[in-house]
Amino acid sequence: MNLLRFGQLPVHQLLMAIIGSMSSICALSGLSYWLVSGNSESRLYMMTSFTVTFFAWGMYAIQKSMSKDSPYTNLITPSLLFLVIVVITLYNPVAMQQMWVALIFFPVMLSLLVEFRVYVVGSIIFSLYFLLFQIFGPTYGNNDGFSPIIMATTKGVYALGCVILGGIIIIAFNQHKLRVEAAAFQQQKQQVINILQCFIPVGERKTQTSRKEIGEMSVLLKALVKEYGSWHVQDWEIDLLSLLHFVSRVKLPDYMFEKEGKLTEFEFEVVQEHCFMAKELCEGIPDFQEVEKAFLYHHEKVDGTGYPYRLAGDQIPLLSQMLGLVEVFLAMTTLRSYRQATSPREAYAEIQKLIGHAFRADIVDAFGKVID
Repeated sequence: MNLLRFGQLPVHQLLMAIIGSMSSICALSGLSYWLVSGNSESRLYMMTSFTVTFFAWGMYAIQKSMSKDSPYTNLITPSLLFLVIVVITLYNPVAMQQMWVALIFFPVMLSLLVEFRVYVVGSIIFSLYFLLFQIFGPTYGNNDGFSPIIMATTKGVYALGCVILGGIIIIAFNQHKLRVEAAAFQQQKQQVINILQCFIPVGERKTQTSRKEIGEMSVLLKALVKEYGSWHVQDWEIDLLSLLHFVSRVKLPDYMFEKEGKLTEFEFEVVQEHCFMAKELCEGIPDFQEVEKAFLYHHEKVDGTGYPYRLAGDQIPLLSQMLGLVEVFLAMTTLRSYRQATSPREAYAEIQKLIGHAFRADIVDAFGKVID
């Protein structure tokens, strides 16, 4: 259980806990060796390890007490890590000849803590310090017969490799995050579709119409969007709108589908309720906003006499206009128990009469090309 809780810590806290644990082991090991041998090297190693241990666990405690919403929480760890690395590499308490090796681990640790933009800034700062450290920093011993140019090139390549590796880690993490988000969205979308599909048989019984109308509306809408051009709508959005439109009828009383006369004020209010079905199902889901908006306003008219908000002109989304137009077309060309079906040409002629009142002229013209 403790291991599971440990694995759920934020990365910046987890990194400090790992460093603290490793340095604690080193400190205890140094203490044991110093008690046995009593030499100065073991004492220096022990003191250095204890210093790193106190720093790491102290930082862990500070981070744990800080608010998760603070914009500086994730920047404190890499900043102090870099400061510690600078101090250690310059002071070099254990007289390690290849101290630059410890320095090049910083970009990898940084990639685990920050986003890409901050990582780029941090990598530039690291690269500048690494270059200055190689030029002006302390030297220990010789290069074992290697040419200074070869050593400098090798160190530079390793440092650059660590910077690139850190960038790859961030890119891989972001790609994984996108895949997880895409999978979550697909699951949400499928849940909404499954809910709506459960109501298809109810809609068929209420309206005495076939579910084929869903496919017909989808085909016409896709063709209209393609013909109109100028902006992109995804196919799944149109398919979902068509399904929503058919299923939304379940919110209406049965007798209203047979009524020929004018609706009462109460009945008109009931009819308006079906426009909110997409909002009820999709509210709060970012990727469903266009579907929600298009369905909510599909009964608005360009002259401001529509419902539910009496929007006018350019206030009405294009997809809402298109959905409303296709709805009117299918309503006229579909056989009802109380009237005959109208031919496509006659239906389009009636729709043309609604230009400037219900629909925009450019959308009606584009639809005319579709049915031709």
